[in-house]
Amino acid sequence: MTYYPPQPVRIPNLPSGKFVNENGMPTPEVLTFFESLLTLLNSVLGNEGLVLPSQTGANITTIQNNAPQTQGAAAPTYTCQFGTMIYQTDTSGTTAVKIAVNNGSGVPIFKTVTLT
Repeated sequence: MTYYPPQPVRIPNLPSGKFVNENGMPTPEVLTFFESLLTLLNSVLGNEGLVLPSQTGANITTIQNNAPQTQGAAAPTYTCQFGTMIYQTDTSGTTAVKIAVNNGSGVPIFKTVTLT
């Protein structure tokens, strides 16, 4: 099994300032933004389907447990949303599709998707 290191998905920032010049044409910053966004979308979506981000098992646990304490909140706010899907790849050869679900506790727990 070949190990492929995780590839981060970097969504470009929306440019600030003018979107069009005096002639009504997009500015270079806006053109760069849309080019970057379309390149990203083409890398994760295409005719072949959706490509899930790849992470190691340790990183998946870190993502699952990322819960910074919000000031004044009774409980931490988890940054992983229910329904988040990740492809687990480890140097040990472990591969699995995982999805964050609510096990009733309100805390996201990644479960392995099993196909039969």
